[in-house]
Amino acid sequence: MKAKTTAAAAALVLAAAWPGSAAATPTDASAGLIAVPQAPATEAAVTAALSKAGSSYASGAAGPGAFDCSGLTMWALARADIGAPHSSYAQYAMGFGVARSEIRRGDLVFFDSAGAGASHVALATGPTTAVSATNHGVMSHPIFDAYWGGHYVGARRLG
Repeated sequence: MKAKTTAAAAALVLAAAWPGSAAATPTDASAGLIAVPQAPATEAAVTAALSKAGSSYASGAAGPGAFDCSGLTMWALARADIGAPHSSYAQYAMGFGVARSEIRRGDLVFFDSAGAGASHVALATGPTTAVSATNHGVMSHPIFDAYWGGHYVGARRLG
């Protein structure tokens, strides 16, 4: 069934909740309307960060060919029109805290793997995975495996 392109359909799409959120918008199947989840602004940042997988690591770099951890998140967030400083510690002050069990795609995830406190930042690609610029380059990795889980500091949600 094709979604109707009416003002009502557009309003339904705009009002639709992102999967996993508490709000939900009903679908009016009898009118041929289908609710399409609206991605958070950070979705563009996740897509951008993932597009840099395999890029080199360089301390102080912010792309487009090489990155450090906060340079990657700063660069990726800029693709979503979200300004961020080039510092994992400063990025840890952005947004609001998220419980470990509530992490979702687009959240910033912090680790103490490069020193005390929020010394490393990654962008969550799901509730248990992230993308970040490590000493081995930009890569996807688990958030809670033996290494990263042992260095987990917290997560922040923007917006």
